[in-house]
Amino acid sequence: MIEKDVINKLRERYAKVHPLIFHRSVEKAKDAGDLFDILDSIQNKLPIVWDENKHRWVVAESLTQSESFKFSE
Repeated sequence: MIEKDVINKLRERYAKVHPLIFHRSVEKAKDAGDLFDILDSIQNKLPIVWDENKHRWVVAESLTQSESFKFSE
């Protein structure tokens, strides 16, 4: 678990990150160093989605992400 003091300092440093994205980043982080890496890798371009394989927020090409799903005909 990450200490509240560390989270508060990172919240101040990354004040431009939306609060929900910050909160989700805290949930996904393994430790304080991982949280810093996650927050530091966030790009200014939106929309972003969580990529489990990269363990990072990545820019989504489309909001619907329909190309990620296989549809049966």
